[in-house]
Amino acid sequence: MRKLFFLISLFLLYAVEADAWRVFDKVAVKSVMKRVADWQIANPNKGAEHDDLDWTHAALYMGMVDWAELTEKEDADDSYFQWLLRIGKRNHFQVGKWMYHADFIAVGQPFIDLYSKYGNKKMIAPVMARANWVVENPAEVALALDYGKLETLDRWSWCDALFMAPPVYAKLYALTKDKRYLDFLNKEYKATYDHLYDKEERLFYRDRRYFDKREANGKKVFWGRGNGWVLGGLAEILQVLPKEEPSRAFYQELFVELATRVAGLQSPDGYW
Repeated sequence: MRKLFFLISLFLLYAVEADAWRVFDKVAVKSVMKRVADWQIANPNKGAEHDDLDWTHAALYMGMVDWAELTEKEDADDSYFQWLLRIGKRNHFQVGKWMYHADFIAVGQPFIDLYSKYGNKKMIAPVMARANWVVENPAEVALALDYGKLETLDRWSWCDALFMAPPVYAKLYALTKDKRYLDFLNKEYKATYDHLYDKEERLFYRDRRYFDKREANGKKVFWGRGNGWVLGGLAEILQVLPKEEPSRAFYQELFVELATRVAGLQSPDGYW
């Protein structure tokens, strides 16, 4: 599993070129991925709701980093890295406005990746400053608080937050070996896990509002895409956490358990 970008590309490969499954090979996949990347760059979302630093774009950039690495390596094409750099530069590599909200630090993930490649401290300074402040001033909000209260968003109280913020701290730890990042990651992630993960069903609730909800057939209510977000975040964490790091086992075991459960829920038509 690479990232959301790759998964979207595979979906388009099926939806737009169903016959390509018969010749499911690297060339076919890469061709569609390029079309997806080029279309997205040519058709930017310019609305005020989703600016350059929004989480929606952060998810795109994270996949685009992988695509840029692939095209640079195989085709000597650095145009996608240049596109990412232009976005970073015009925003001075800043992160979003809210100090604690996971969505607003998500864009720090591709900026950390760009720093790892180019070594320019301007690319990492804003996200590191934000992460440092949060680590030194952790939000004092109970995860069990009514989700309707705005302050609950100061912590990872909804499952897709586990895609947005935790990889930032994992990447910063991998870069700096500063245990503060790792300790914060482990503490907050496990708190969210204890709060939202149904150990019987082996799935994450979207947030606490769904604990007592039931489908018409009496079964519990889980958000398929939300569990996909969790898996995507785990993939990011596992790519950077050192293999010798003891806490890695928790994320690895959770990834295997959740991925196995989600795969088992897929229906014959391919949907969940």
